[in-house]
Amino acid sequence: MSHSIRLIGPWFVQPQDGLQFIDQREEIAAVRRIKMPASWENLFGNAKGKATFMRTFNSPTGIDQQTLKIMLEELNGSGTVSLNGEQLIEFGNDDNHIQINITSQLKLNNQLVIELICDPSGKSICGLHRPVILMIEEA
Repeated sequence: MSHSIRLIGPWFVQPQDGLQFIDQREEIAAVRRIKMPASWENLFGNAKGKATFMRTFNSPTGIDQQTLKIMLEELNGSGTVSLNGEQLIEFGNDDNHIQINITSQLKLNNQLVIELICDPSGKSICGLHRPVILMIEEA
C-alpha cells in the first residue's frame, strides 16, 4: 500500500546568475513565493538561465518500516535535487521522470531544493510541470 503527498505550496523560487522574473522591476531578483507546478515561461519568459526552487516540509509521522521517495514528473531542463543540504541527484534534459529514495536522509524538518537550468531554445518547455510528490510506500 502506498500514500502520496503533493508538495504544491508554498515553494520559493530565486533566479540565479542575472536571470530575472518576467515582471521584475528591481535590479536584483528577490525570492518569490509560488505554487507548483510552475512553467519557466510564466516565471522568466524566454530567458535562458538558472533558478533555485525551495520547499520545506515536515517528516510524515507513523511511517516506521516504510520507504519515502520524492517523485518528479514532467521536469524539463537540467540541474540537481538536494535534500537538507545534500545533493541527491543530477539530472539532464532527457530525465523527465525521476524517483529518489529519501528514507535515510529524512529529518524532522526538511528542505528540498531543485536547481533548474533552462534553455528555452530546446525542444521542450522548461519547468516543473507536475506537482512534486512525496511517496510513502510499505518497505
